[in-house]
Amino acid sequence: MNILKRFQEYAAFTKNEQKMFLLLSVVFLAGAGIKLYKTYVIPPSAKEFDYSASDSAFTQRSALLSSAGTMKAAEKPAQNEKAPIHIVNLNIASKEELDKLPGVGKGIAEQIIRYRNEHGKFTSVDELKNVKGIGERKFKTLQQFVSIQ
Repeated sequence: MNILKRFQEYAAFTKNEQKMFLLLSVVFLAGAGIKLYKTYVIPPSAKEFDYSASDSAFTQRSALLSSAGTMKAAEKPAQNEKAPIHIVNLNIASKEELDKLPGVGKGIAEQIIRYRNEHGKFTSVDELKNVKGIGERKFKTLQQFVSIQ
C-alpha cells in the first residue's frame, strides 16, 4: 500500500480522477483479457471465405459494362432475344414481329396495330410517336429498326 500512496502523492489526482483512472484500467485489462482468451483458448471455428472468385467476376462484369457504355446503340451486342435481326415494316408487321423490337412488349405492339387499323397505313416512321406508349426516348430506340416500306 505504501507504493500506492506514493503514486497518489506524485500524480496528485483528485478522488474523482483516481476513480476514473481505476475504471479505465479495469476496462482496458478486461478487454486485453478477452482478446487473449479469444486468440489462444478458443479455436477459430469458421474458415475464412475466399472472395477472389467473386471479385474477378465483378471485375469482368464491370469491364464489360464500361465498354458497353461507350458503344453506340447499333453496335451493342444483343443482351436478349428481343433484338430484331432485320428491319420491321410497320404497315405489315404482325404482333409477334413488333414484340421483338427493343422496348416493345405485347401491349405496345397491340397499340401499334390498333393505331394502324384506326388511322390507316403509316405514312412516315415519325408517325410512330403518335402511338400511345411511345415517347421520344422509345422512338429514338425504335427508329433504326422500323420502316414503312
